[in-house]
Amino acid sequence: MAFPAGAVPGIDVSHYQKVVDWPTVAAGGEAFAFAKASEGNAVSDIYFADNWTAIKNAGMMRGAYHFFHPAKDAASQAHLFLAQLAKANGSAQLAPGDLPVALDLEVTDGVAAKDILGGVTAWLAAVEQATGRRPLLYTYVDFWKSTLGNPRALSDYPLWISHLNHAAPTIPGGWTTWAFWQFSKQTVHGVSAGVVDVDAFNGTVADLRTLAGYSPAVSVSLAAKTFGKKQGRAGKRARG
Repeated sequence: MAFPAGAVPGIDVSHYQKVVDWPTVAAGGEAFAFAKASEGNAVSDIYFADNWTAIKNAGMMRGAYHFFHPAKDAASQAHLFLAQLAKANGSAQLAPGDLPVALDLEVTDGVAAKDILGGVTAWLAAVEQATGRRPLLYTYVDFWKSTLGNPRALSDYPLWISHLNHAAPTIPGGWTTWAFWQFSKQTVHGVSAGVVDVDAFNGTVADLRTLAGYSPAVSVSLAAKTFGKKQGRAGKRARG
């Protein structure tokens, strides 16, 4: 799967990738990375603190995500995530260079769709208040459309969509565009534990820096962006 023309390249990782050589990843052209911080209300990713620090030290923009379990209490899940972020960051408040955090929603745990959406809404609200930024919502196209019934709720949160090996992602629910697209699994120099999820940001490097809180804070309308009409890119993606 070729890299989407005109977008900004990045990756996302968890404990599955183990120790990542972030300077090598950055040298290969990746501009950003998301690292898993927590899952449910009791599981902390053992590599998160190291990844969080090393991504920034490598000169990349960084983000954190939480894997949501609908059967677990949303407030306790938000508490765990924020505690992990604060431990690694010194505070749950995000600084320049930190991308909005993300909620990973891809399982039901046997919970009804309306109750899942209620729990997700509670998590997003709590984390937005604590971090000072509006979170991203990550999900799969088929999960949102088929499993949840393609609800239009939550479309005011920026969308990080997973739609692998397609020329362009399908946009579900009430969204009109995507902010990030997880488009493939590939090898990346610096990640030795096999393939890794690779992502694209729907905008320019300047847009990404604005989203990451760098000054000057120029307002960016992601809804005005269209795939394939971007300006700029953070270097050439390296593959091994």
